Amino acid sequence: MMLGAFRFRLSLARRSVRAGWLFSGILVRYLLVLALRRVLGASRTDPLLERTHRTCAARARRGFLALEGVYVKVGQVVSMLTGFLPDAWLEELESMQDAVPPKPFDVVSTRVEQELGDRLDRCFAAFDPVPVASASLGQVHLATLPDGTPVAVKVQYPGIDRIVDTDLAMIRVVLKVITLFLPGLRVERIHADLSDVIREELVYTQEGLNCEAIAANFADNDRVAFPEIVWNHTTERVLTQTRMGGMKITDVDAIRGAGIEPRDVIELLVQTYFKQLLVDGLYHADPHPGNFFVNPARTASAEEALLPTRPAITFLDFGAVARFPDVFKDGMRTVVFGYMTRDDDKVVDGMKQMGFAASGGDEQVFRRAVRHYMDKLLHLDIRDFTKIDLAEFDVWRNLDEMKVSFRDLTRAFEVPRNWFYVERTLGLLLGLCARLDPSVDAFLYGFPYAVEFVFGGDSRLAALWGTVQSGTSQAPEAAQ
Repeated sequence: MMLGAFRFRLSLARRSVRAGWLFSGILVRYLLVLALRRVLGASRTDPLLERTHRTCAARARRGFLALEGVYVKVGQVVSMLTGFLPDAWLEELESMQDAVPPKPFDVVSTRVEQELGDRLDRCFAAFDPVPVASASLGQVHLATLPDGTPVAVKVQYPGIDRIVDTDLAMIRVVLKVITLFLPGLRVERIHADLSDVIREELVYTQEGLNCEAIAANFADNDRVAFPEIVWNHTTERVLTQTRMGGMKITDVDAIRGAGIEPRDVIELLVQTYFKQLLVDGLYHADPHPGNFFVNPARTASAEEALLPTRPAITFLDFGAVARFPDVFKDGMRTVVFGYMTRDDDKVVDGMKQMGFAASGGDEQVFRRAVRHYMDKLLHLDIRDFTKIDLAEFDVWRNLDEMKVSFRDLTRAFEVPRNWFYVERTLGLLLGLCARLDPSVDAFLYGFPYAVEFVFGGDSRLAALWGTVQSGTSQAPEAAQ
């Protein structure tokens, strides 16, 4: 026992050394490039900087995958920071989403037996040793209960909680080094948010409760399905749920082959998310392609059977579920109202209420930045998502346009915890819809929920909705 504990501590120490070597190697490369830029100038070293971005990003991706655990999760989260990282980093880290190697079966089976307190063959009539999915913190196996019920079993890797502690300590050091290049960045807040996100996903009993809570909000909707949690085979480290099947949501050929139009899938998906975000205040915060199945919806009558096939969506994986506090929800209502009516002051007020304005920050910088991005959004043509230039929203490009420094911007803004979930969710949702059909203005399907969220039964609802339906892809003018 003592020898095993010593070996595990030694492996953690080696892990920290490997991570430190990875980060220091990347840091040294960038320091050399920065030194050359001071001597030779930016224009002569731009190609070298671009090559450095690609080399370091590839090295980080390979290192994260080799280290596994928290670093894979970090890579996935960082890949969403489209405004702060060079394109080379985003492209490399995005590829980590489905590239997590599984653990050996004996490690998994031992973990299940320890958690459930019995032999694997007594807990399950069958248990497939080959996982159907593997992630940064655990993997999923198909199995069958003794009564014949097909299930999916999610198993957390042994020792992952201590690995999380070690990795987060190293990441804290790395973030502090980053502040040497990005002064004003609130690393403690970033580290705290990242820590909370990862630690919440370690408690599988909470994930089961999350699933049941969201499922209850769709109890009257037969086109949205959820797995059932098998609680007598579930612990904090093992989650057993009824097995769900269907077409992967990004398999457009299979979806069309089933007689379903991809735009109908987009419509249903967006409406389920706007309901969660704006009506329920409790939402699935990880709309990754692997977390959804699509099936033909059941027909209730012979007449319905003659209509085009409607889709049904199955939700999976509830490790990342978020709630809206009332004050955050009220602030968002004000922001949406300001955007829909093109009222900059309302948008500013709403963002302050949501917690975006940093205490002691320059209010003029805050207002200038909000109005700058508001103007970009109002003039954004979203009739075809493939033609949207995300570089227009790049923070570094916009600093010059706003005439503010990065330090001033980070001192004026405080990104609230809840916004991390919202931004991540909407970013993944938008990307998923674009893969189904990039020509569809996906968020148009959620507009009725947005109108109801902001105005309730106000008479302006019909006027605003009519403006959008008339064909404009930009925000409607304020209704009089």
